[in-house]
Amino acid sequence: MLDKTLDRMQSHQENPTEAPKIPTLLENKVLGILGVTHPLDSPQFDPTDYMNKLFPNEQSLASIDTVIHKIEYKMTDTSLEAERLTNAQSELGNTGAKELGKAKEAIKELFQKIQDIKAKAAQSETMVHAITQDVKSLDYAKRHLTHSVTALKRLQMLVTAVDQLETLSHNKQYKDSAQLLQAVVQLMQHFKSYKSVPQIAQLSDRITKLKLHLEEFVLQEFDQGFNGDGTLVGQPWLLNDACFVASVLGEEPKEKILKKYIDLQLMSYRQIFRLSEETSQIIHISRRYAFLKRILKICDEKHSEIFPVAWCASGRLCQQFCDYTKIDLESLLTSSPQLDVKELLKALQLTIEFEGQLKKRYEKHASEAQSLRSVKLIGKKEEPVFHFERSISACFIPYLWIYINAEDKTLKIMIESYTLSDKSVEDDTNMTVLPSSTDLFYFYRETLAQCAKFSTGKALWDLCQLFSKYLYSYCNVIILSESVLNEKRVITSEYFRFVSLALNTADYCYITTAQLEEKLKETIDSEYTEKVDLKDVQETFMNAVSICIDTITRGIESNCEAYFQQMAKLSWGTMDTVGDQSVYVSALQDSIKRSIVIAGKTIANKRYFRTLNDRFAESFLSKYLLNIFKCRPVSEIGAEQMLLDTHTIKTLLMDIPFMRPEGSMTIPTSYAKLVNKGISKVEAILKIVMTPIDPIDGYIENYIFLIGDKHMVNFTRILDLKGLKKPEQSPLVEAMQRKILHTEELKDNSGILPSIDQVTATPISNLPSSITTSFSTIATSASNFSPNALQQFGGVGKTGRLNENFRKLVMTGMAFRKDLQDRRDQQHN
Repeated sequence: MLDKTLDRMQSHQENPTEAPKIPTLLENKVLGILGVTHPLDSPQFDPTDYMNKLFPNEQSLASIDTVIHKIEYKMTDTSLEAERLTNAQSELGNTGAKELGKAKEAIKELFQKIQDIKAKAAQSETMVHAITQDVKSLDYAKRHLTHSVTALKRLQMLVTAVDQLETLSHNKQYKDSAQLLQAVVQLMQHFKSYKSVPQIAQLSDRITKLKLHLEEFVLQEFDQGFNGDGTLVGQPWLLNDACFVASVLGEEPKEKILKKYIDLQLMSYRQIFRLSEETSQIIHISRRYAFLKRILKICDEKHSEIFPVAWCASGRLCQQFCDYTKIDLESLLTSSPQLDVKELLKALQLTIEFEGQLKKRYEKHASEAQSLRSVKLIGKKEEPVFHFERSISACFIPYLWIYINAEDKTLKIMIESYTLSDKSVEDDTNMTVLPSSTDLFYFYRETLAQCAKFSTGKALWDLCQLFSKYLYSYCNVIILSESVLNEKRVITSEYFRFVSLALNTADYCYITTAQLEEKLKETIDSEYTEKVDLKDVQETFMNAVSICIDTITRGIESNCEAYFQQMAKLSWGTMDTVGDQSVYVSALQDSIKRSIVIAGKTIANKRYFRTLNDRFAESFLSKYLLNIFKCRPVSEIGAEQMLLDTHTIKTLLMDIPFMRPEGSMTIPTSYAKLVNKGISKVEAILKIVMTPIDPIDGYIENYIFLIGDKHMVNFTRILDLKGLKKPEQSPLVEAMQRKILHTEELKDNSGILPSIDQVTATPISNLPSSITTSFSTIATSASNFSPNALQQFGGVGKTGRLNENFRKLVMTGMAFRKDLQDRRDQQHN
């Protein structure tokens, strides 16, 4: 839009007679900014509308003269305002041109002044340079003169000091010579750049020869100060002064003196403990260390005044002793055909203790040397830092496999001994785990600590593998021993307690193995940390826990087997009355409670006790269901008696979670669901057995309602359980087949009945009538039952509980029969 406006303005300039056309939007914006509100100024001005507003009717035409006068006044005022603005704009253009000319003139004057200032500054600089040139020359002369005078003074001091040093060295005044030699060395540093001057070169040669002579004198003093066996015969103060001279001469003379001294002190050691001598054997290693202690005692008492503290001569002596000893021991260990583990460990233990003593002796010296190194003192040489740890014992590391093999044999013997020692636990009622487990892990802890002192590398890794090996062995040989897994063993209370102890032990080993793994990872070298993994061992112990739980479950079931046989021998097909719970149920109660109580008292972990309850309940109910099929034929009365017994068994199973000293306050939900599911299967089968086969349709409807499948084998098995012969079953089977054709929602197999393979093929049916159970005999048995043995389990054996169970079951049977009769009546109607 702006471009169009500019084009129009340019067109207007080319055609002045043509009025410029400004866009309406732009014009409105400008009028808004200027605050113009008069209708005559509006771009959309319409004369007709304006006139209509002024004269809306005929009566308003009377004021036309007034309106014309106002418009003329407006036109005059507008013309004057336009003329004023035009004149002002013209004057403003002329004034701007004049001001621009004045600005240009001012810039020219300023530029000229800057040029003048630069010229004057250059003149001033030339003048100052000329004035100060002489001053600079004098300053350079003064500086050179001062330097020359200083050099001459130093040269004079150096020549004088060299002359005095020659005199002092010939007189063996080593202390003064050391101080003067240090000054000579420092002064000579200033003349390094003047070596090309002949006089300075000659003086430097004199100083070099003087150093060599001093070094010879100092070494001679030490040769004369000690005899051939290292005994001090010279003056300690003289040797001490000689050491100061050696310190100034540099490291080489100092090292020569220390080497000479150390060789003299250890000469007798090398002779006494030659490899060919009996004293060099590993069994005499303590004598080696005792020899060094005697030498150190002599050094501390007689030689401490000779050497400067910074030299740490005794530390250097110990370091060389360690090097010699390590070489000798490596040769002995290599050449020994068979090493005794006791001698090896004793020697290694003594060596580690000896290294610890040396480390403690020179620990202060090492810390002081480290502080000097950290602050970097000027003029101080770094003191030696000694590392005595494993300086000798490192040679034993490759032979620690002997120690590992010995531990292997020891652990093997221990595992074998535990087989007998743990049998005595059966008489100790206060034990919660097998004592062998605590003994084993105590041995592990001590062995780990001992091996860590010897080595934290490969030897400890080998020991870790050994630990893993015998943890497997302990689990398989001790925890899962023949005493636990032997199914032919007589199942007694002691057996349940022993298996429960084995379970506690497996859990204890599982937890302690995790702690052992963590300790091994903390101790072993970093390169082996990732390799340490005892998760498989922990899994083995957890499997052992599961096996122990299954073993206890099988043991309880084994004790119940005799009572299940009693159950199978009863004449369920000829039973004519329903009494209280059967005798075999009471015996089952006693047996199960006795075993569960022992396990509950012994098993330490509540979680494992709950697992035992779950597994036992599931297994027991499956076996109970199997035994029902072994009892065929079962009459309707017999099924009703079984239903009563089943309710008693359910009550027993629901009481099991409370059979523990600190028994559960509530029955776990998962356990209750498991028991109810198993009991419901039994009740469904017994209820269909209680159902009369007449009418047939009623029986089939009840079967579909309770069993809910179309599996014909299951249908015929129920008929077999009722004692029906094949001809009697035919109408029922045909009716069932017809029903299946018209019923689509039935399952193929509901899974309520046990598989055929689990059920014994030959039922026990030909029993004498004398074995039939009547209400009176069961009541007599119930009256002889002692409730005191069950009171500790939340009132399981309270008086009246059995009669209450009987009443509930009778009412349940009556209700079930009434329901069947109602169904039949509905079908007939």
